[in-house]
Amino acid sequence: MKRLPLILIVSVFRLLAVSCSKGESIEEIQQRAGNTAVEYYKLLINGNYEDFVSGMLGGDSLPPVYREQMVANAAMFVQQQKDEHKGIKEVTLSSCKADTARHTADAFLYIHFADSAKEVVNVPLVEKDGVWFMK
Repeated sequence: MKRLPLILIVSVFRLLAVSCSKGESIEEIQQRAGNTAVEYYKLLINGNYEDFVSGMLGGDSLPPVYREQMVANAAMFVQQQKDEHKGIKEVTLSSCKADTARHTADAFLYIHFADSAKEVVNVPLVEKDGVWFMK
């Protein structure tokens, strides 16, 4: 049942990719990639660590022990942010630059912390079968 949110998100992104891929401008591609990164990070801050890891390229085909480690790392990251900044309040898109020839993008996200601090992180993405995944 925990898989439902990611399956739904991936299905929506695939539908958007198919419906928008023809004639889609670079700005639209960049916006779609950036919004995907934001959605993955929302999964992370909402405690959906399994779905966050599934948003990584090859995340669904990781060996079980390695996958468990990745899920644990995601949980530790969120706990560390709670300890250092009282948690993550929100994630928003700063900008995104895509390379359409290579089907890659770099999304720059603002991490807004509960203690009013803000940080920019780079989320490298790769497009596979019309869906953006984190590298």
